[in-house]
Amino acid sequence: MGQGSSQLRCGASVWAGMAFVIGSLLIGHIQAAPGTAVAKHAPAAHPARPDILFVQTLVYVSGPLAQRFPKGSVMARLTSPLHAPVRLTEDFFAAADPQPNFDATKILFSAQKTQNDRWQIWEMDLDGSHKRQVTKCTSDCLRGAYLPADEIVFTVETTKGKRLVSHLAIVKSDGSNFAPITFGSAPFELETVLRDGRIVVSAPWPLRGADETSGSRLLYTLHPDGTSLESFRCDHGDKAIEADAVELDDGSVLFVRRAIAGAAAGGALEQVKPGDLHATPFGNNQAIYESPRQLSGNELVLAKASLTATNAPGRFDLYLVDRKTGGTNVRLYADATLSSLQPTPVLPHAIPKHFWNTLNPESSTGNFISLDSYLSADEARGRIATPISRIRVLAWNPNTGQESELGIAPVEADGSFFVQVSANVPVRFMLLDAKGQVIREEHGWVWSRPGEERGCTGCHGDKAIAPENRWPLTLRRFDTPTPLGESEHGPASSQAK
Repeated sequence: MGQGSSQLRCGASVWAGMAFVIGSLLIGHIQAAPGTAVAKHAPAAHPARPDILFVQTLVYVSGPLAQRFPKGSVMARLTSPLHAPVRLTEDFFAAADPQPNFDATKILFSAQKTQNDRWQIWEMDLDGSHKRQVTKCTSDCLRGAYLPADEIVFTVETTKGKRLVSHLAIVKSDGSNFAPITFGSAPFELETVLRDGRIVVSAPWPLRGADETSGSRLLYTLHPDGTSLESFRCDHGDKAIEADAVELDDGSVLFVRRAIAGAAAGGALEQVKPGDLHATPFGNNQAIYESPRQLSGNELVLAKASLTATNAPGRFDLYLVDRKTGGTNVRLYADATLSSLQPTPVLPHAIPKHFWNTLNPESSTGNFISLDSYLSADEARGRIATPISRIRVLAWNPNTGQESELGIAPVEADGSFFVQVSANVPVRFMLLDAKGQVIREEHGWVWSRPGEERGCTGCHGDKAIAPENRWPLTLRRFDTPTPLGESEHGPASSQAK
């Protein structure tokens, strides 16, 4: 947390859980110009190469997920670079975000039945048959992914005036048990699900409404029950948009990084290798990429933009990438008119680890504990020099868009504090000195789920250093935690779904 302005502990998000396809595509709203032909730049046959699902569109724009395909889009399946792709969603105005299930027998996708419909999550067989609507959202529900325990996670998005509002939710595969798992004013978008069970999301830094930030969007992780939100890496100094994240077989996370300025889609590739504290460039950082995915042990497939005469990104085509060199010399598929995007190999993949829901359905509160608020990687010696006396906790009301003070709690001599707040309520923290002046404050909103015990090692502590193994003073008080505010929820059982 920078002096008086930056985030507590990597953007307030490291409050960790302490307990632990198409030649000439002629379909209604998407039509290739008469006489166009498929570009013949396909590579030699590859016996081990799987089928690829992908999306084609005349117009692709960045911005809200629901507005990416203003002229519509079609999902197709490419069985061979030498054969025309098979169209799977001719009966929809737009379809996107293909996700094969774990045994690669079904496809989860987002779609608009007509142009005026809300986006919904759908499922179908690999040949496009047996389409089934999963969600019945009153907002746009899109970009879904399979979870263990017969669940699906997805993004719920709407705009209020010019303001984008979005959060993550989960449902059972039959559409039942809808429940939000992110809270606050920050627009969260689903990115991917890691093999260890964590969900990767993108959201502004700090965690506030997009109109209240510089426009940066960084990567965060959380558990499927909405607990343990934290920064994926402490990159909050970056002015960029991170998206299209995917986990590779070695545990690396590859994503697209683009500048905030401009509305052009796509960007450069970066990766975070296991154990690395920061991302490093991957491949040609002058190229413009979208949606990288692993095709085999040595190959990636992605969408790469051609450059126009003004060096602005034009049509996207599908390319193969050598993982060792990062080279994209082989064009897998191209259409003379349409952009090809979101290539997704049809391959079985491991079921992520299942996080058992540890929420307490009878609780209307959650707890936050800080082991040592003096710890700060922003300080020259790793510690805040000003004596900390108290912690002020503020809450955000989603109905009014206003914040209010929940209360103040003591900070012990060792920098520890322990507070209890209403569950699912977005909160932020201020460190105060003995005169009540603000030493540091968190500007983004975090939350605690019903019965969750959340904690951090300090104020923007170093992720590479484990906290000292000691019994914090705040846990020695008989009246811990300090209760702040009042529960503003109905029956607790409705919160923990």
